[in-house]
Amino acid sequence: MGKIRINNLKFYTKNGVLKEERVLGQQVEIDVELTMDINKAGKTDNVQDTVSYAEVNDRIHERLENSSFDLMEAVASAILDDIENDHGEKLDKALIRIRKYSVPMPGIFDNIEIEMEREMTK
Repeated sequence: MGKIRINNLKFYTKNGVLKEERVLGQQVEIDVELTMDINKAGKTDNVQDTVSYAEVNDRIHERLENSSFDLMEAVASAILDDIENDHGEKLDKALIRIRKYSVPMPGIFDNIEIEMEREMTK
């Protein structure tokens, strides 16, 4: 068993509940953690025996560029749908963390973060 992690992918999006979030937009950071057996890939040195993190990155970029959501939970769910559709047969589970920094609410804080994990069906 092993994990592939992609940390701090940065995207500029126009997602959110409030009008100003959809007009002005904001930066989000995304972490992806993929749990799977990576031993075969370690022995064969063949990308076909693992999940290409470049493909995962491209798919997330495509999803955020072509979709709009009110909730970060919906963004995470859609990304997990894409990962499961593209690579579910190789994965045991996938975890997504999304951090949003420019949140229009009172108080002093760095960001909000949601985390969603899904067991893959093989």
